[in-house]
Amino acid sequence: MDKPTVCVTGSDERQKYLAQCLQEQGITVVRQAEFDAERLKGVDYLIGPVTLYRGGEISPEIKNACDKAGIKAINYMACEDFLLMNADLTAEGLLAVIIQNTNFSLINAHILILGQGRCGTAIHKLLSHFSRRIDIYDTVPAVFSGTPYHIVINTIPAPVIRKEHLIQLGSDGIFFEIASPPGGFDQAAIEELGSTLITCPGIPGRYCPRSAADAIAQAVLPELQALTHPIKRKETP
Repeated sequence: MDKPTVCVTGSDERQKYLAQCLQEQGITVVRQAEFDAERLKGVDYLIGPVTLYRGGEISPEIKNACDKAGIKAINYMACEDFLLMNADLTAEGLLAVIIQNTNFSLINAHILILGQGRCGTAIHKLLSHFSRRIDIYDTVPAVFSGTPYHIVINTIPAPVIRKEHLIQLGSDGIFFEIASPPGGFDQAAIEELGSTLITCPGIPGRYCPRSAADAIAQAVLPELQALTHPIKRKETP
């Protein structure tokens, strides 16, 4: 059975471990630190880092480049099992970030989590083992009833936490941004109020890259292993 050739793009440790995992399955892997559409000759599939995806879909510019080259970009962000595991890894890594950036115990901390999707739910579940006081909102309320908070965690991928909300939450708390840019916090207002904002991009790739790579591999391997012949490539003029 013919094996596909896969291009794994991205420079973090997660992508390095992913390439190794695929190679262990007998799959030919081409590595790119940065996506380069001019260097895709002989490739059947593209697996990019999370940053190549927007709203659960492959970014249009990447998809267009792959379509032009006759390559399929695998969208592992559409795999529910991957998303759930990635949320758990995010929660675990966030715990490390919080401990590194606070000087108080989580046991007595009052914590607010904004967003009750996969990441928010996973974070709430994990931190509940430490803190007895956690509030979680799916959307930003007009009034926060539990202030002040020691820790505020945002997972909502939209700028919804404005200055009037920050004033309610108080300037002594530490704000952790989990959502992708532009994030949920008004950063200018946080600076004006003298609060502390910790941005946390790519937590799984930074804190547990091997496990993060395994999660991607489990999402993409069924499709790769089911392929009996490489897809037909377009000839480059």
